[in-house]
Amino acid sequence: MIVQLDRIEQALQAPVMDAVIALSERVQTLEDNPQGRIYTAYRAIDQTLSLGYSSNIDAISEQLRERDFVVLASRRGTRREQRLLLLTLKEIGIASSYNENCFNASPNTVNHLRHLGWPLGNLKQFANGTKTRKRFNPGR
Repeated sequence: MIVQLDRIEQALQAPVMDAVIALSERVQTLEDNPQGRIYTAYRAIDQTLSLGYSSNIDAISEQLRERDFVVLASRRGTRREQRLLLLTLKEIGIASSYNENCFNASPNTVNHLRHLGWPLGNLKQFANGTKTRKRFNPGR
């Protein structure tokens, strides 16, 4: 019984240390770049999400507006956080569209982003506003 507890303790040490290292890296990165933000932008015409990182959110907002995107939400974050999100989306089978930062705003993608803690703001309001409803026509 004691041997098994020792094995369990040793097995847990590596993941715990990885988590501690990742957390300290995040804190150090946030301290080095306090203006760094991760964001979600949405383009209604083709229901595309742009998920990114910027050290100057005002400048990137202007660039996105020129491409008809609206920044829905942002929060303090790191470039590493954005890269990990993109890698995670790829691993779970969500393919990017135009470039590695752009995705179709499907309910599946939005649910995954919500579960992963990515800032989405009022995305549901924008996404629902672009859908058309089919009407029942008894004459046909």
